[in-house]
Amino acid sequence: MATTVTRPIGVSLPAACRRQALVVRAAANKKAPAGKAAPSGKSLDYGADWYTKTRELSRPRTVREEIEYRKEANRAANNGKERKDLYTDNWDGSEYKGSPFNILTLVGALFILTPVLGLWFAYATYGELWG
Repeated sequence: MATTVTRPIGVSLPAACRRQALVVRAAANKKAPAGKAAPSGKSLDYGADWYTKTRELSRPRTVREEIEYRKEANRAANNGKERKDLYTDNWDGSEYKGSPFNILTLVGALFILTPVLGLWFAYATYGELWG
């Protein structure tokens, strides 16, 4: 069972209650544990140009190149078929056409309609509710 030590704020704990620092030392002449071997005991061969292939894949791409790369990856993953759920009426390929109603339209309407409705209410109720 663990015991807890309570103390007032600002008072340090006695040396016996403090935790000791964790010290890590490397053991000499010990081999690191081996990872999983390749299936059937064969060694992996990355080829002579593995560095060039890796650099080519990690180079910065333009947006158009990235879109084409992802389309090809999608086709390969879906056996050459395009997914129907990736397309809507608001998009024309990779370009957004938009819709006539969005959050900016809503905010604009609120900023304009609130004072207009308030002024209309004040005009309609003048002499009955106020003035």
